[in-house]
Amino acid sequence: MNRYGLGTTAGMTFDEAFSTAAPAPLKASATMDTAKSSICEDPSSPCHDERRRHRHDDDDDDDDDDDDGTVTGERRHDDVEDRYHVHPRVIGSGHHGTVRECVERATGRRCAIKSIRKDDARFGPDAVAREVSILRETRHRGIVGLVDVVEDEEYVHVVTDLCRGGELYDGIIRKTSNRRDGDAPCFEEGEAARIVCQILSAVSYMHERGIVHRDIKPENILFETPDEDSPIKIIDFGLSRKHFENAQPPMSALVGTPYYIAPEVLVKKYDKACDLWSVGVVAYILLCGYPPFNGANNEEVYDAVRRGRYRFHSEEWSRSSRESRDFVRRLLRKNPLERMTARQAMHHPWIRKHVVVDRDEEYATTSDEERQDVPFVEVVLRGSERRDTIRAGGDSG
Repeated sequence: MNRYGLGTTAGMTFDEAFSTAAPAPLKASATMDTAKSSICEDPSSPCHDERRRHRHDDDDDDDDDDDDGTVTGERRHDDVEDRYHVHPRVIGSGHHGTVRECVERATGRRCAIKSIRKDDARFGPDAVAREVSILRETRHRGIVGLVDVVEDEEYVHVVTDLCRGGELYDGIIRKTSNRRDGDAPCFEEGEAARIVCQILSAVSYMHERGIVHRDIKPENILFETPDEDSPIKIIDFGLSRKHFENAQPPMSALVGTPYYIAPEVLVKKYDKACDLWSVGVVAYILLCGYPPFNGANNEEVYDAVRRGRYRFHSEEWSRSSRESRDFVRRLLRKNPLERMTARQAMHHPWIRKHVVVDRDEEYATTSDEERQDVPFVEVVLRGSERRDTIRAGGDSG
């Protein structure tokens, strides 16, 4: 069983196993911590050895450490405690370090601080410098804000906004665990659309600036406050990079997290559209409580992603709107050229039905508009079991 409590039946194909019954709702499992890791953190993953050899993955344009001997170019400080009181309890972890709450001594401001140990075997100076550089560049309400960077002999400390509402993943767990008869399988459609629209707004902002996140998943989406209608923020840019598809060859590093990784990433030839596949997976989970592609282990998940086949099972999807299913379908297309861009997705009828998109969200790059605009396709529940079988991208994948 994997972190979602899912598995395939022995001797059965992925599609046969799903035709017998819908997967169990999303829930915690004994393998949760392992499955939450990106494939570059998993020692059994195809890219683990490659990652150890090339700490900065496929980014040949990264600069070396700054001339002053620091990783980030920040002035060295003898002790981060001079500036911040750092609480000992770990509240999270990222690709390059552990996260704790801290208080800025001069102002009393509460922040989050990610401490990255330089002698850690996984430490990659170029990757850390790139993460800091990208955070410095971003200013968006749906992206965690960079507050400060403190570097000493042993650590790089990255100080960011503190989000007190927890992970979207934990919210999914609560929704599925506390479900009662008559409730939605996970989030109500209006709630899910509001969350997804905020994710898309942040992704559109990143893509306009040539930033590809490459690891969008519920664990990297935090609620800003504990309130029911709390805004969200995307965090952890440890695998992100700058990429301009019209001027650079496709990206080739095998990075991401199994449930959310796009099929083109698995063949090591992809661009920013990989982020939209991940958003499609997140949207699917928000609406039903389990992932569209599953397996008993990472390799089975990768195989399911490569096939790109998923279903809208009757028990969880029978009350869903046609627009919601069409939205998911237009993101989970194997051919990235047929996939909606972030801006197009923000204007999909399902989003428009539930969310008023502000004028300041109306931005897109020229390359966004150059993507093929596939007409909306009606998706209906059909057959005796009232479920849809979808092959992402149809015959073109």
